[in-house]
Amino acid sequence: MILLLALFSPITELFPNLYMSWWAPSNGDLKTYLKRWYLRVGVVLVVWLPILFTLSKIASPLLVIVMAALILGAFVWRMIVFTRVLRAEIDDEEVAGRADQPERVYFVALVVILTTIYFAVPDDAWRVPVSAVGIFGGANLIGRFRRGASRSQVGDVAARILFSAGFILNLHNLARAAELL
Repeated sequence: MILLLALFSPITELFPNLYMSWWAPSNGDLKTYLKRWYLRVGVVLVVWLPILFTLSKIASPLLVIVMAALILGAFVWRMIVFTRVLRAEIDDEEVAGRADQPERVYFVALVVILTTIYFAVPDDAWRVPVSAVGIFGGANLIGRFRRGASRSQVGDVAARILFSAGFILNLHNLARAAELL
């Protein structure tokens, strides 16, 4: 039941102009996005605490602590880098080298979590890789289509739906794994 709180993540991605999304809003209002940083912090806590709590039912406490540190650390790191990028406090070369680093940490944490879920679900384990494709594919496409030269409203909406479907399937997989133990 506590995992229902984690559904807040796909909701924030389906409605990016609420300024709670990981990515910049599609309406281009970056000043409001920067001012409402506390909304993104709230979303991360509301989404990840139930996930980590449920993960603790199928994984060792040490793994859960490490995952929490990686996820929260990557989020804070990304917020700092992204804020500096949006305020143009660092140049393009430095951005290229540093902007992807928090995403890599986040990626590693999610892969470890997905792998843990995969081995905890004895049947229909194929759903875990499908959820991973949805999450990572949707996230990649959101980053590509939301802003910049590749901006596409249709692509952005399709990416949000793909991400949300993958995220919801992953929550289902996690709930099944925790229920089985």
